[in-house]
Amino acid sequence: MTEQIDEKLLDAMLKESLEKDIIGLLSERRGVTQREAMDVFYRTELSGQIDSGIYGIQYLDAIYLVDDLLENEKSLIDSFVNK
Repeated sequence: MTEQIDEKLLDAMLKESLEKDIIGLLSERRGVTQREAMDVFYRTELSGQIDSGIYGIQYLDAIYLVDDLLENEKSLIDSFVNK
């Protein structure tokens, strides 16, 4: 039982750290505030995929995920960031 709790806690901490890193990189690369980057990140498909753990995406590097995000969800990010 303790191992399951520890595993769930570790998984939650990993996801939280990954989201923080993604938001920081997105803010830096797009020249927006952390708040703006957070607002747009949580509207992306990537955010949902990380939250649900689809395909083990939460284990990938934040730099790779931001590159992918900027390429595959560019129109969403551009429309939100370039208001």
